[in-house]
Amino acid sequence: MVNPAQALDVDALQRAEQEIRELEEKLIWERRLLRTIIDNLPTAIYAKDLEGRKILANRADMDNMGIKDEAEIIGKTDFDMFPRHIAEQFFRDDSTVLKHGRSIVDREELLSEQDGVEQWLRTSKLPIRDETGKVLGLVGFGQDISFEKQLEKENAAAAARIEEQAKTVQHMIEDLAVIPEKIGKLVDSITYIAKQTKMVSINATIEAARVGELGRGFHVVAEEVGHLSDRSSEAAIQVGAAISEVETLVRRVLEVWESSIQQEKR
Repeated sequence: MVNPAQALDVDALQRAEQEIRELEEKLIWERRLLRTIIDNLPTAIYAKDLEGRKILANRADMDNMGIKDEAEIIGKTDFDMFPRHIAEQFFRDDSTVLKHGRSIVDREELLSEQDGVEQWLRTSKLPIRDETGKVLGLVGFGQDISFEKQLEKENAAAAARIEEQAKTVQHMIEDLAVIPEKIGKLVDSITYIAKQTKMVSINATIEAARVGELGRGFHVVAEEVGHLSDRSSEAAIQVGAAISEVETLVRRVLEVWESSIQQEKR
């Protein structure tokens, strides 16, 4: 005959076992759900123990390291997976979290560099604590910002080119600004020569008239010299007008240039 107390103990044990099975199934389901979520996020997610060994890595994190199976990285440190100079940088950050319990947020890290192509992550690392606040490990998040960094580099290079071109244009404008002055001096010289030539023509005409028939050839030469002087004077006037136009254009160019420089400074 079964003792009623024993029957109650058996029933209680069975109920407890059933509850344990249900809890286990619930934990398995929740783990599957969590794993599905983290493996389908574009952000790399991983966890490390106090020794810096990986205890979890999602699909994005594995892709960053070029591995297919999580088993290839579990239990390994960054020194097993990356060049030493990169692993040392990761280790310094990990130590800040694991030893001092301080979070690292939005740190930009160079993950790899191959054939001149760099892969960058914006990383955050947070401590995992127990109920007493003791640090047990860390969880990390890494967002790929390689495109942003490449764009920054290209923008910096473009800005440097634009600055160099701006300096070149400025020098050209400065050189252009002194041209009217140089041409003006040349015109003054032409005008002076034209006046002197005119005086020679007048004197030659007077001398030709004084000697009469003997100075006819001299008179022809004097006329030609006079015409040359007149044409030189006309040319000097035309060049002077052109210089005035150039000076106006240069002033406008300088005004536009200075205005653009002021706008850039704002």
